Amino acid sequence: MYQSITTNIMVKNIKETIKFYEEKLGFQKVLSVPEEGEILNFAIIAKDNITIMFQEQNNLTEEYPTLKVENIKPTFTLFITVENVQKLYEDLKDKVEIAKELHKTFYGKDEFAIFDNNKNILTISC
Repeated sequence: MYQSITTNIMVKNIKETIKFYEEKLGFQKVLSVPEEGEILNFAIIAKDNITIMFQEQNNLTEEYPTLKVENIKPTFTLFITVENVQKLYEDLKDKVEIAKELHKTFYGKDEFAIFDNNKNILTISC
């Protein structure tokens, strides 16, 4: 029986990615492999009920050669629900690159989207 799902995102630089999520979105690093060093192969970050894993490109493609590409090009979006989307939008709009401005969706939700430092799209909704 399924119990959970966690995204593992391929990135060029784990340290830069952790820095973005910590400084811009308030996540905290749970662990990294190795724990310290110039190049990290893997990391887990968390905030509230959200956990995201990141794996360095060369490390991940050694494990799954079919993922090997020269340039990582995101092919997904992350959908994050929050309690107060308007406040978060105001807090972030001048700190991150906006992918889609705050708007009312066809299904009645207020949401906006941002790019992370790897150009992954995070859609934020309430």
